[in-house]
Amino acid sequence: MFIKTQLILLALISVVLSQTDDEESFLFVTKQTVNRFIVQDKDLTVKYGLYNSGPTTIFNVNLNDVLSYPFEKYDILVGTLTPKWERINAGSNLTHVVVLKPKQSGISNSSRATVTYQKSEKNTEVQKTYSSEIGDVYIMTAREYDRRFSSHIIDWVLFTAMASPCIVFPFFLWFKSKSKYESLLSKDKQTKKAQ
Repeated sequence: MFIKTQLILLALISVVLSQTDDEESFLFVTKQTVNRFIVQDKDLTVKYGLYNSGPTTIFNVNLNDVLSYPFEKYDILVGTLTPKWERINAGSNLTHVVVLKPKQSGISNSSRATVTYQKSEKNTEVQKTYSSEIGDVYIMTAREYDRRFSSHIIDWVLFTAMASPCIVFPFFLWFKSKSKYESLLSKDKQTKKAQ
């Protein structure tokens, strides 16, 4: 959360410093993973946030993040890595979500996404900006994830089954011995009363 706040603050400062014309807008793009852990063959959710920081609407917005998630290493389950929007109104934001499935484990580099847009209808010059970069991420295997984070119910059931004889057998011996001792004690009491 702290890093996200810092990124947004840094973005706002860069927007203020980089804006040259009061009539035109500037687009700021963030990219982040929603998942805390990235696991092979499990869903990976990537969220893009597009913020129009200026007083005018921007047009023909195209996001491209195919280089970060190549088709050889990821399956696309929901969404697209090349979305397009006709416009983003002044001062508004837009969120785009893609759900992927990593095919391989290991280190993967999630570089920045490229976004092209036009600052206004009058200005047909195409502007280019980049999203924030996630960087290197570790994709763990499903087995490693289960070993580290699952509830291990089967392990506990097996442990209980193996530990039970070590507890039940001594208890049985103690109970049998206690019963013998109590029966001898009661016989001894009865013998003393009879005399």
